[in-house]
Amino acid sequence: MIRRWWLLLFLPLVLSCVTQERTVKRELIAHAGGVLDGYVYTNSLEALQNAVANGYKYIEADLLLTSDSVLVAAHSWEDFNRMTGNVHRGDSAMTLASFQNQRIHGRYTPLTASMLNDFFMNDTSLYLVTDKVSDPNLLASNFPALKHRMVVEAFTYEHYTRLIDAGYYRVLYSCMATDFYSVIAKHLFFNRLFPGKRIEWIALHTSGFRYRVFKMMDAMRHFRIALFTVDNYNELTPEQLERVDMIYTNTLPPQ
Repeated sequence: MIRRWWLLLFLPLVLSCVTQERTVKRELIAHAGGVLDGYVYTNSLEALQNAVANGYKYIEADLLLTSDSVLVAAHSWEDFNRMTGNVHRGDSAMTLASFQNQRIHGRYTPLTASMLNDFFMNDTSLYLVTDKVSDPNLLASNFPALKHRMVVEAFTYEHYTRLIDAGYYRVLYSCMATDFYSVIAKHLFFNRLFPGKRIEWIALHTSGFRYRVFKMMDAMRHFRIALFTVDNYNELTPEQLERVDMIYTNTLPPQ
């Protein structure tokens, strides 16, 4: 009996430790496929394969349209042109045919949306995280059976509500949206007059933690946060880390 009482005395401490261990676990997102041979932002087939081999379940791809309106993966046309030895093109978009003929850093395979779709359809344990494009029609036409395993960063409130209604797994309202603070403010202060979809998740840049207006909003409405981009946990205070649910990273290993 004495031993049982001894265990009961220490049970709260044990449960506290277990709870704390759970709270430090974060969902890590391989940013643009994650680092590959020291390169970042490649959005390449090899980066996806490397991310899977390293244990990532959430993998991000930046989406852009070619000059002939086909969806492909690239951080920006300026970055893609630089990585493929076409720096003279600046930020000019390529045709699909030209895009497919390129090799990133001379060796890596560029991804079309069709290739992305096939990759994620072949492994049902993976989640596709998208950036740059949030048009619901464009996403639905290119990834028709993936919405239940897609995390989409929305760049307008209209896209946010339509993606929520369409049943996407997770929709992040982007801090890069031009109406970000005005939409958040409406939800916080005028919710009865603004009967739209509540913002549950936001994609936030690390600098956002420093803004007084965000601190005030977050105190009033506890958002869930996907933070970009963190490659060293020391970049965040313990309090900031505690507030984060997902982290975009190039190099942090999955937990």
